[in-house]
Amino acid sequence: MLNKIILAGFSVIILNVQSFSQSFSLNSAALPDITVSKPPLPYGPTPVTPPGVTIAAYTTDETVTFESQAKPAMDARINALKAAGITTLGGRVVPLGNDYSYVIDYIPTVKNGAVLPPAVLVETYKNGAAYWLDSDATATMNACSANFRAARLAVVGSYLYDVGNDSAFAVDYLVKNVLRPTQEYDVKFMNYTGGKFTFESEALKAVPSYLALFKQAGVPAIRGKAVARQDGDYAVLVEYVVKTNRFGARPQYSVSRYEAREVFPFDKDALKASKARLPDFTAAGVPPLSSVVRPEGNDYSYSVDFLVENIYQQGGVIPSAAIETYQAAETFTFDTEAKKAMAEKAAAFNAAGLRVVGSAVTGSLGSFTYVIDYVAKAGQPGPGPQYR
Repeated sequence: MLNKIILAGFSVIILNVQSFSQSFSLNSAALPDITVSKPPLPYGPTPVTPPGVTIAAYTTDETVTFESQAKPAMDARINALKAAGITTLGGRVVPLGNDYSYVIDYIPTVKNGAVLPPAVLVETYKNGAAYWLDSDATATMNACSANFRAARLAVVGSYLYDVGNDSAFAVDYLVKNVLRPTQEYDVKFMNYTGGKFTFESEALKAVPSYLALFKQAGVPAIRGKAVARQDGDYAVLVEYVVKTNRFGARPQYSVSRYEAREVFPFDKDALKASKARLPDFTAAGVPPLSSVVRPEGNDYSYSVDFLVENIYQQGGVIPSAAIETYQAAETFTFDTEAKKAMAEKAAAFNAAGLRVVGSAVTGSLGSFTYVIDYVAKAGQPGPGPQYR
């Protein structure tokens, strides 16, 4: 029994000696066999990565035939970006197909207080009316454009478009973007496409005038070119730059519509009355844009579109002006009596700075009354508990 124990122990020693007798090297060792020790970190805050500066790349689809031509074009574009208030970090010439183009590095943000680039929006106005004659649509479009300019909003384009067999119009205009104050704003490149030209040469000829419109409005226009429209004609594309932030668009002005109460037997009478009312909107401080004749049963009435400034508050946005309605409390036997009282009340409203933009006598024999529509400004007191 003792001999068996001795022999077993002796065999174990022999096996262990054989295992240690093998050569050892790092090349023959597997990774799991090596224990990696990590030194303890010194006491202190958790390491963080500094915010740094974001760098973006400006590219263009413009090309030149020779590499030597790309460098002057790039330098000219760098100067245009700097004039727009953008910090550039140089650029490089790159091949683009069989030609050459360039890439410019720039910082895509600007600090609070930077004048350029401006915070603006390009908005489109359409009154929704269809005109049988192109001449009527054009005349209304031109008058509407003039009204925008009178309200000190730059017009960058206007055009007619088809509505069935009739024509309608649209006006593209610039309005200030009332951004929420932030420490930093984003720089954003935008494209505006406007105009309708039969030939490409006509669009190319119009490019300088479109660039001038943007620059006159204080919006840096980076470049312009002629582009093909889907209908086979040509338009002008203007690349411009603005500043914005993550809170979205907040236009300084919005368009409101007033639905008149008066009715007329013929549409021409309604149109004449609408044009006569426009000065009242101007006097009330709400610039009119255009008027639209609309059917009212078997008769006609009209609507007036006008501009209202937006007041942005923490809880939302409120218009700087609105049209309120005063309902007379008294009744009259005859409509002539109601009309006389209405005229006197309207004069009192105008004298009080509550400009009247519409009125109407309602009711029937023995029980006539009247209503008055007037413009009320934000914070302006009304005439009393009878208005709504």
